[in-house]
Amino acid sequence: MVKNCLGFLIFGVILCGCSLRWVQDRLPPPTKQADGKVLFQLDAPSAKSVFIAGEFNGWEYGSSSARAIPMEKTKSGIWKAEAKIPPGRYQYKFVLDNYTWILDPHNPLSLDDGRGNINSLLIVK
Repeated sequence: MVKNCLGFLIFGVILCGCSLRWVQDRLPPPTKQADGKVLFQLDAPSAKSVFIAGEFNGWEYGSSSARAIPMEKTKSGIWKAEAKIPPGRYQYKFVLDNYTWILDPHNPLSLDDGRGNINSLLIVK
């Protein structure tokens, strides 16, 4: 009986150790960098393109939009972009593959825009 319990315990420890490799660190919400730009990050490894659309850029996205903020994909599948955004409160979303609009999953702040949409909220100080 002791052998069975010990074997089960060892199996559980190995399983927990392996599963920790699959858990990814949570990305921080948008943060203002030392150079004054705001860093946005999104974990979306299967996306082909990601843009940030919000009040700070007229909700523009796509490669043909002058004020669009494209994000760049890192080798680890994390999309990143830095943008100079003046102080204030802004609503925004990520636009994946020019079609899918999503909230920032790493930002706990959101706001109802009064038209039935919930948007992520960015506060730049």
